[in-house]
Amino acid sequence: MKKIRLVLATFLGTLFTLLPLLLTQKGHCAKDLEMRDLFAGVYDLRREINLLNLINGLHLSPEQITQMLKILREVEGIKGEYQSKAVTQARQMEEILIQLREVLGRNEEIDQGLIRKFLQAKKRGEDLKEEFHGAFVPYGDEMRRVLNENQLALIDEFKPCVVPPQATRNPVRIGQASGDTRMGERFLTRVRQMDEDVYQRRNPLLIRRLIERVERRVGLFSDEERVEEERRVANILKRARELSDLDFEARKADLARELKEPHEKALESRHRKRRGDLDKLAKFLLDPKLIPILEKRLTQVTLR
Repeated sequence: MKKIRLVLATFLGTLFTLLPLLLTQKGHCAKDLEMRDLFAGVYDLRREINLLNLINGLHLSPEQITQMLKILREVEGIKGEYQSKAVTQARQMEEILIQLREVLGRNEEIDQGLIRKFLQAKKRGEDLKEEFHGAFVPYGDEMRRVLNENQLALIDEFKPCVVPPQATRNPVRIGQASGDTRMGERFLTRVRQMDEDVYQRRNPLLIRRLIERVERRVGLFSDEERVEEERRVANILKRARELSDLDFEARKADLARELKEPHEKALESRHRKRRGDLDKLAKFLLDPKLIPILEKRLTQVTLR
């Protein structure tokens, strides 16, 4: 199964890397349109598969599905309204970018007025995104009230996947949940095996690399966040080294989980708010593409 996921990821990664090159060759307009349609189709299929994996794992009741469909139909109307505004905004930005391209193509200095137009259009786009996400907040809260505590926890753990792990069929797990602690366990085992002088010398580097790995996923820490994270990681490494061999074997999975999960989730949420992004529940469950999926699922569960 891992091999299948790796092949799919490599294939799609290669395709998306080559797409800009494929779409900029002259004399291939029809081919360009065909390629754009192909990649749009691949994206839509992946999105639908991700949603199916999520819905399969949530084990929704008929009552929950009915309530979710009501919310999604309202969301669909709002999304259509904002898509219309986004198209208008995109056309305005396209005109400005064409003008910029022509100026740069002539190797001329860009007029301040044109720069101002670009910045204003960019700001309007950012404002529209913020307005759009703000309109979704009440529906996200409403959707959250439909789900139980376990389902909300599962959504928080969900990572988009094409080929679901075996555990997906278990109501306790969905998606590619972050329950795999083997990498963290191996890291803590290596830390325990270091001589004391080697550990003291390498400790700052180990902590810095761990933090940099987290930052690549959630964004740069503030100075205060970095200090707190350094303190937290140092404490976990210290506890791992102080345990007896027997106790470490019993607790290494918990320590590895503690190393990567709680603080990272809080930071990810904080950075998401700074960027003005929707939270995970809104990104997945407020997608109108779910409507036909849930309608079909409601028919299936009703007939059982």
